[in-house]
Amino acid sequence: MELKLLDKSYNHRFIKDYSFNKEEQSYLDSKFNLSRFMDSETPLIDLMQKGQRDLVNHFLYDSSIMVDPNEEKQDLRLFICFVQHYLSIRLEELSRRYIVFQDGIMRLFFKGYKVKEQDFEFMKQFNAYKDSRQLQYIMLASYALKLADPSLILVMIKNIELMTSLTIIKTGKHIGFYKTTERQILKTRSSSPYQREIINYITKFKKTEFEDIKNKLLEGLRNKHVMIEDKRLRYIINRLI
Repeated sequence: MELKLLDKSYNHRFIKDYSFNKEEQSYLDSKFNLSRFMDSETPLIDLMQKGQRDLVNHFLYDSSIMVDPNEEKQDLRLFICFVQHYLSIRLEELSRRYIVFQDGIMRLFFKGYKVKEQDFEFMKQFNAYKDSRQLQYIMLASYALKLADPSLILVMIKNIELMTSLTIIKTGKHIGFYKTTERQILKTRSSSPYQREIINYITKFKKTEFEDIKNKLLEGLRNKHVMIEDKRLRYIINRLI
């Protein structure tokens, strides 16, 4: 790990062969002080700036390694670093990297990230973005800030197809990795509760521009009476949509 942090070469085969059991690894990790080793009060932000995003994800995922998810360096915070990076990469790369971004944001909050007004102010600069792929990233990041609760963020991510569809209908924007909003929304046809939720939303708020999609969902609705029963998901929808 030290060689990796210092950007020096190392024998990967040796490291792979010489492995510890879980108890030994946990003990060693608990003794590792990242800030002291890197001689920095913001080691995670420093690693992000060096392009070591996978390593940062590892530190956020490993519960035995002590790191501070709330590091601040001038105008930077870890949440800002993640969003800045992924919204600066090539558009054609966004689809395949989305899961990694999603996982990184979720891990950040599970590690104890505390939202500040600075985060909301940072997100305002993306209000004018129009590319549907970038808007998927922006939507997830914005909703994570509003929820600010790792357990709720996890529920949102597990139901991201529904959240994306409802957001499309609410805003009228093309969001996601499909070429049309219709394809994105109709992807929810595998879930009757999702279909019913979308149909009800279109009807309630008189979103007539989505009437054709509503009719297609009605045609394929297997159970017309099933509703979303997860109280946490219901809270998230009410909170965000």
